[in-house]
Amino acid sequence: MRAFAEWLSGTGPSVAIQSTFWLIRLLQATHLLTAGVVTASGVLVALRVLGWHRTAQPFAAVWRRFAPWLAWGVALMVATGIAQTLGDPVREFTATSFWLKMVVLLAAVTGTLGIARAGQRVPPATDFPVAAKVMAAGLIICWLVLPLLGRMIAYDRAIWGSFSLRS
Repeated sequence: MRAFAEWLSGTGPSVAIQSTFWLIRLLQATHLLTAGVVTASGVLVALRVLGWHRTAQPFAAVWRRFAPWLAWGVALMVATGIAQTLGDPVREFTATSFWLKMVVLLAAVTGTLGIARAGQRVPPATDFPVAAKVMAAGLIICWLVLPLLGRMIAYDRAIWGSFSLRS
C-alpha cells in the first residue's frame, strides 16, 4: 500500500493539491464542518430510535428532516476526504486510524440506512424493538468516533504504537 501511496503522491492531481496552500485548508475546513453536520444528524436519528429525542414525532418525519443532511453531508465529506487523501496519500494510507475510520464510516452509514428501513415498518405510535435500540446505541458511538478517528490520523504512530501502519 505504501508503494501505491508514494506513486500517487507524485501524480499531477496530488501535486496540485499539495502545492496549493489554501486548497488543502479549504478541504480540511469543509471536511470538518461537514463531519459535524453528519455526526449531529446521525446521532439525532439514532436518539429518536432510542426514544430520547423528538418522541412526539413519527420516525418517518424525523428521518425526512435529517436524511438530506446526512446524504449531502456524507457525499461532501467523502468528496473532500478523497481530495485530502489525494493531497497526502502516504500519510492517509499508512495510518491505522484512517482505515479504522473507513470501516466505522461504512458501518455508520449502513447501520443508519438499516435503522431507516426498520423505521418505515414501525407504526408511528409504537416503540422500536430492542434490537433496533441496541443498533441505535452502537450507531451513536460510530458517529461520535468518526471525527475522533479523523483527528487521530495525524498522530497515528503516537496513538497506536506498534499497531500503526506507519513503521
